[in-house]
Amino acid sequence: MQAKGWGEPNRNFWLGVYNGILVNGGEAFFHSSLVLAPFLAALGAPAWVIGAIPALRVGGWFLPQLVVATRLAHVPFKLPVYRRTSTVRVVAFSVLTAAVFLAGDRPGLLVPLTLAMILVNSIAGGIGGVPFADVTAKVVPHYRLGTFWALRNAIGGVLALVAGWVLRRLLDSDLAFPTDFGFVFLFGTVLTGGAYLAFALVREPSGKIAMKERLGQVLVRLPAVLKRDVSFRRYLRVRFLGLAALLAEPFYALYALQRLEAPASVLGVYVMVATGAAILVNFAFRLPADRGRNVSVLQVSLVLLTAAPLLALVASDWRTFALVFACSAAGNSGMGIAAWNLLYAVSPEAERPLYVGVANSVLALPSLAPIAAGVVVGGFGFGPIFVLAAVLAATSLAFAFRFSELRRLDQEALVRRDG
Repeated sequence: MQAKGWGEPNRNFWLGVYNGILVNGGEAFFHSSLVLAPFLAALGAPAWVIGAIPALRVGGWFLPQLVVATRLAHVPFKLPVYRRTSTVRVVAFSVLTAAVFLAGDRPGLLVPLTLAMILVNSIAGGIGGVPFADVTAKVVPHYRLGTFWALRNAIGGVLALVAGWVLRRLLDSDLAFPTDFGFVFLFGTVLTGGAYLAFALVREPSGKIAMKERLGQVLVRLPAVLKRDVSFRRYLRVRFLGLAALLAEPFYALYALQRLEAPASVLGVYVMVATGAAILVNFAFRLPADRGRNVSVLQVSLVLLTAAPLLALVASDWRTFALVFACSAAGNSGMGIAAWNLLYAVSPEAERPLYVGVANSVLALPSLAPIAAGVVVGGFGFGPIFVLAAVLAATSLAFAFRFSELRRLDQEALVRRDG
């Protein structure tokens, strides 16, 4: 399967696909709930620190994007920013990996350093996220976006399955803690470094640019944009609630290990189950996304995200608990495909960096929810956050049925940008 046309457009398409494949494989070794959370728990970190992992990873990625968007909206070529921030991300992962090998017997140092490197990597990724989104929209036509994301995630999912097998072997080996996790992070660093290099080689075409504005001017104009663009406002509401519903994710693996007495090696199995579910969902959603049915993709994804915490509440065995990871991974993957495509559909081309920056800055807020969830877990156990996660996902799903205008924009984008 390939992008339509030959030469540079096809080359750019596949470099973007290679980027996604390697990112998916690398991220399996840095999985928030299946790798980083058990790693910090084994170092003796409290629940609120573990809850900070997704807050740092997601919030750090989302938070800087409005500032970045105002700096880049008037710049015709944005890829140089991506290249610089990608270098920072590789350095951060490399520092974390080296620290595990060199300071593994000093948890008082390793815990804060791990959190710091997660934050540095995430902020750099957030700064690079705006150019990534804009360049992707330039080089991948709307009618190929579903295929683009599906290839990245599905083939990358196969690599992540291999990563899950490697993870299981490492954690079930004779290697002492934390050396076993040091090798886990090493593999992840190599794969993600290759991913960033692949996208850095894309040849970015010029595109429409907006007028240069200061951050203050954008903030003053923002309420009018949200008031005028009802579809964008509704999109933000659904995404906000959907991301808030992920507050329980860092605690699924801990629940299986602590309450269901799962062996540590099962984390690799959970990675493979989650990855397999994501692969299947990507194949299932590819054609609907290509045909401008991203609202339906989003709705199905939110159903899966509602099911995950409900299954966690009723599962009584660590084997059946794998269904929780399957639903969560499938829902996350589908929501990611639909969310990007719908954001591209609702964004005017000249103001796309602004829309991306606004959306992702607003969506930094729900990433803080897992920190509060960690406090709740420490005082009241896992049950309340599983219930709250289900309620938030179900509420997001209910609001997603008010997307009739966004459905139309998604269909129009097939002609407007690709015809």
